Amino acid sequence: MIKSIKAAKILTMTSDHYKLAAFAFVVAILTSLISINGLGKSFLGENLANASIYLLLIGVLVVAVARRSQILSLQAEIVRKQGQEIELTHAALNAHAMVCLTDADGIITSVNENFAEKYGYSQSELAGTSISRVYRYGINDPVFSEIGKTLKSGRIWTGENEEIASDGSKLFMHCTVVPMIDHQGRHTRTVAIRTDNSDFHRAEKARFLKDLLDHLQDEVYIFDSKSLKMVYANLIAISNSGWEGSDLQQKTIIDADPKMEERLFRNHVLPLIKGEKTVVSIDVKRGELLGEISTRLYTGDDGQTLFVSVLRDNTERRQMEQARMESVSVVSHELRTPLTSIKGALRLLNSGALGRFDDKSESILDIASRNTERLLLVVDGILDLEKMRAGKMEYTKASVDLVSFVKDVVAMSKGYGDEHGVEIEFQSDLITAYAEISAERIMQVLSNLLSNAIKHSLSEGKVRVKLSNEKGFWRVSVSDDGPGIPESDRNAVFESFSQLVSHDGKKRKGTGLGLAISQKIVNAHDGIIDYTSEVGKGATFFVNLPFPPSMNLLEKTTYAMNAGLGGEGVS
Repeated sequence: MIKSIKAAKILTMTSDHYKLAAFAFVVAILTSLISINGLGKSFLGENLANASIYLLLIGVLVVAVARRSQILSLQAEIVRKQGQEIELTHAALNAHAMVCLTDADGIITSVNENFAEKYGYSQSELAGTSISRVYRYGINDPVFSEIGKTLKSGRIWTGENEEIASDGSKLFMHCTVVPMIDHQGRHTRTVAIRTDNSDFHRAEKARFLKDLLDHLQDEVYIFDSKSLKMVYANLIAISNSGWEGSDLQQKTIIDADPKMEERLFRNHVLPLIKGEKTVVSIDVKRGELLGEISTRLYTGDDGQTLFVSVLRDNTERRQMEQARMESVSVVSHELRTPLTSIKGALRLLNSGALGRFDDKSESILDIASRNTERLLLVVDGILDLEKMRAGKMEYTKASVDLVSFVKDVVAMSKGYGDEHGVEIEFQSDLITAYAEISAERIMQVLSNLLSNAIKHSLSEGKVRVKLSNEKGFWRVSVSDDGPGIPESDRNAVFESFSQLVSHDGKKRKGTGLGLAISQKIVNAHDGIIDYTSEVGKGATFFVNLPFPPSMNLLEKTTYAMNAGLGGEGVS
């Protein structure tokens, strides 16, 4: 539009020049006629003729000056319009693009504010440095090398590239890089214009992942770590939760299952928040289906922290495992009676009631007695586990003060610790800590944890038992200074008959059922059993038991304040 106006004005000015020239030509002819042969003098008189000539010349001069002023005014208007165009172009570039000027060697001479802001630098930080700093692999980046070769040949490079900001975050840029060539054909400067395509790439990636996740057979839930509000759920998750896709944003993960309690869930994912674990898992039952939910913590590019929970249907695997356990259970039932008889007979022989044996015979009897005892423990463990799986295990719960209770468990395990040369230390800042538990079963759990910790501790080592308040749960933790457990073994730790190969290479006796049984017992108390470990530095197993449901707010506050009363540790 502006160019059309300019053209029209130039044409107008050209037409005016022709008119002025024609007018001057007529004046010149008239002047000549008046002067030739005294014609003017004859008609007008000498003075009048001279005056006419002067007037004509003055008129021509006035017209010329007026037209010159008009031309200068028009030129000034054109320059002003061109300046506005340049300013608008510069503003548009600053608003929508990133502009960078470099010399022939790729050293930045200047950048616009948009460029500096997008990459997270100040303009002064970038000046005098190599443009390679924004490329993913610096001067070794293949795209950086390709652009350099293109510019040297005097050609323009255009394309898309993955670049990095000052904080290491990825930027997807569409770049047009233009070489400036002097009159001798040398590359002297480079002008690069970039536009940010990062949002488009993220949207494409999100769309791809959504299409992928939507059709998975496992249920996938993504939700905010603080509010627990849903961000995404795949098709099978929406269907099995009884939701509609349109009201997903009004749901929280707690709405996915009517049996789920927010307090229990937040305690379940607490190790993720604290950074103690990268994944937490729990077994669930939905109708006839048996599954396992694994949850991880994810931090997005915008800093938002999200939980990603995946529910996998393990019904078939559980059914196979149950069939195997039932077979083992049948065998165990058949073995228990003869083993009990053998144990009784061996005890009778060891008692000396049937006569004394020589040292060699007594040693053999002692080995037979211990192995029989171990077999009975395995059989009892299998039978207990089978009862738990079938839901037939009875738990007689009562209000128990865990401070006194844990002290008793530590005292009962002291003999086993002395046998292995390991000291057991109990510490708690709580005066009282009441919980509704089956004392017999929780004692079985803690005794198993202590036994494992003692077996894996170094000689002359120490096992530390601690009772504390962990945001609405009582936590009993048992720590050792043994070889630790690799993260790769995490999924096998609580499996039945699982006996992991110790990192230090030592073999330790066990049935492989203790932790599997302990997990079932703790789950029956609406608690959590888990562990943290670092290879070479030991492991800490912990049990979280909920406050008793009958405890009122005042009591909870009182118990929580016990931590500030300075209870003494017990060794």
